[in-house]
Amino acid sequence: MKVIYHCYGGAHASPTAAAIHLGILRDDRLPSWKDFKKIPYFDQITNREHGKLIFIGKDSQDNEVYILGRRNAATLVIRLIQEFIKLTGGDSSEYYFVDCVQLFNPLMVTGGFSSRALGWVNLGRPIVTLGTILSFPILVAKVKKTIAQI
Repeated sequence: MKVIYHCYGGAHASPTAAAIHLGILRDDRLPSWKDFKKIPYFDQITNREHGKLIFIGKDSQDNEVYILGRRNAATLVIRLIQEFIKLTGGDSSEYYFVDCVQLFNPLMVTGGFSSRALGWVNLGRPIVTLGTILSFPILVAKVKKTIAQI
């Protein structure tokens, strides 16, 4: 199975969910500020990477875990990926898409925009990190549900 965590920019909620899924972050406690440095691609994805499936790793069941920044075009992008899989003879049921956008809060949006869109990393990263910490229990629940379903 290929698990694809996706969100607007692919820089915060998706990498955090992937890190929980892969055990990079513990799911039994809130992460510290230092823990966010362990998350591959956290607050690093740029507009150039939107639309790209980015491989993060394999879980203990040998499922591949990816992240995807897909802007406001979730339905379109996912449908396009599924159609391309069919077109190339693949099985789209081997792909599991997990929408992380509903986990955003105002701190994630403001901090993410400041850091990624405006390039104000020193201002935006602490704000988006705090927002991600606040959303962490919801992300953990989403990942646990994903793992149970796959």
